[in-house]
Amino acid sequence: MNFATSRPPIAAAFLVLAACGDDGRATATDVTTANATATTTMTTGATPTSTGEPDTGTDSASDTAAPTGTTTVDPPTSTTGTTEPAQTTSTTAAGCGACAQPNQLCVDDVCVTSCQGQGPDACPEGQVCDIISGECHAESDPCTLAGLETTCADLSCGPGSTCDGVGACVPVAPCADVACTDDGHCWGTLCGCERVVECQEPTAEQLNGPFSTEIGGIDFADDCNAWMVTLRSGPDYVRRLKPDGELTQWTGVANLNMGEVKVLRRLTVPQLTHVPPLAAGPNRPTPVEGLGEVAITYTCCAQCGCQADPPQGVARLDEANMNSPLPIVIVAQVTQGDGPFGSTAADAGPHGLAWGEDRVLYVGNSTMNGEYNDADLDAATQDVVFTFDARVTASAPVSPVHLLVALDGGTVYRFNAQTKQAEFVVDLMADVTSLAHDAFTGHVYAGLGDLEVVRIAPFTGEVEPFQTMPGVGRVAVSPSGKLWYTPVKSLADLPLQSWDLPMAF
Repeated sequence: MNFATSRPPIAAAFLVLAACGDDGRATATDVTTANATATTTMTTGATPTSTGEPDTGTDSASDTAAPTGTTTVDPPTSTTGTTEPAQTTSTTAAGCGACAQPNQLCVDDVCVTSCQGQGPDACPEGQVCDIISGECHAESDPCTLAGLETTCADLSCGPGSTCDGVGACVPVAPCADVACTDDGHCWGTLCGCERVVECQEPTAEQLNGPFSTEIGGIDFADDCNAWMVTLRSGPDYVRRLKPDGELTQWTGVANLNMGEVKVLRRLTVPQLTHVPPLAAGPNRPTPVEGLGEVAITYTCCAQCGCQADPPQGVARLDEANMNSPLPIVIVAQVTQGDGPFGSTAADAGPHGLAWGEDRVLYVGNSTMNGEYNDADLDAATQDVVFTFDARVTASAPVSPVHLLVALDGGTVYRFNAQTKQAEFVVDLMADVTSLAHDAFTGHVYAGLGDLEVVRIAPFTGEVEPFQTMPGVGRVAVSPSGKLWYTPVKSLADLPLQSWDLPMAF
């Protein structure tokens, strides 16, 4: 794919990575509740261009160690525009009792092996192995997920998976699990090539009502609830807006500003609705603990008069705690940057808040600029897990073990939470206000200080222009397949608006 952009990619093919669903959030005691009414009507932006062809989504070979891996399966069902699959057969006793590999299917008492996990020579010249169907396709056929394998210790991680850095292949969108043959060839399973939309977030009219008053950041939960934080003079607020218009507000501690809000969301979602008749049925991934939990950053500049007591840091919303619903779980020191917002108040304190799929919180600059901190909520510990050479401005999870981290100036790294190492991905050459992961395509959308929005393939570093923000602000992906722009209203008093994301590949 060719990109009309001056931002240099470091690898060649765009990764297509899974959809959304209900996060199982229980209804807790609300602090203040009202029906939101609209004050601004906005126009939805243009539909973006194609994402390009799906790729492997594999990590670099530098993340390697002893193998572990998982074994599940993927249905070799037919899809539109396919050709005959490359197959090998072996005759066994009635019932195909010897068909023990995840890429095998018993057909008329004959064990048929699909092209999955068979290497680059599995298909005729000019065709590729689609790991979703197990058939050989033309590379341009719809619903085709193909690519090369990447070495991961004793395993090879194929399309729909990536190396976890310690010898196992983990799933990346659009796949929710991984299958491996006995000889160590792995690929993504439980994959889908159409975005599954299970709910609709509040409308633009609802979001531009009282919900967005003095807004500074936004995120969406898998159940389509919208969450925001304010950046204002005086006490700041966390607000939740449900699709039915119910608005709830929580007040922050003392007079601290707020910066970011992040919800723990699924990175991939199982796409299958039935168990296919394969040698070994797929096991759906274990539900992620804590889906729907909300965290925010408290920020303050040294001259803002709000940093002394209580301290800055990261808070987790405890809806059941009426007296202290936003207790700090990561204590922060006073830190200051000069971007990406160009505002002393907006560029202060911790930045780059993100949830790991392991329910660990990550954030930059809590102890000093460039230090990346974590908070393990279960173990009640916090630590510096990596030190970057510049201030952190944004981060987002992209796999069960990887997070993209943007630094002051626009360099982007991929941090591995297991190995505690970071690899350079791309230099965007502009400060990054926000990073938003799309759980269907696996792309990450970066809002930039120069108002551009670009789309990043997190495991190849390829970059493509997407849209332009009307003013300085942040971006967030909604479960229905939209990228929402929200201004920092103290800097740009503009309405929220959205752009459509791809619904299929």
